Amino acid sequence: MNPEITSRLSDLELQLPQASLPKYAYEATTRWGGLLFVSGQIPRRDGVIEFTGTMDPEKDINIGVRAAELCALNILAQVEAAVGLENVDRLLKLNGYVASSSDFFDQPLVIDGASKLLRSVLGEAGGHSRTALGVRMLPANSMVEIEALFGLRE
Repeated sequence: MNPEITSRLSDLELQLPQASLPKYAYEATTRWGGLLFVSGQIPRRDGVIEFTGTMDPEKDINIGVRAAELCALNILAQVEAAVGLENVDRLLKLNGYVASSSDFFDQPLVIDGASKLLRSVLGEAGGHSRTALGVRMLPANSMVEIEALFGLRE
């Protein structure tokens, strides 16, 4: 792994989880030329989904933020397993989904957890465009799911 990224992770007291294998008929990552598509990652650590259910106005926003941060760590783990984080030129796009009650409207605040973590770990290469959507439910009752698109060094 890139020593600069390793140092940033250490400074943030973060550790990449093991990249999980897909349970269904898809690939965790797909490389197309200089692009790496990372399939949606949920807040799973060691095979256990740590954040389930929906966000609603009564729930502490930090619960959703922590779920998004774990999704971001899983994204980084998938990139490391597929091509190595040292080969990332730029994070191009995040699509974030938050399981939400009909009266919860702070999906961007939840997905900011992932955006800020990725920017902190990747530095300037972590700047990106983004979508943050509320949905009724997500696979396995996950609270958040995030997919990513990376540009790779040639």
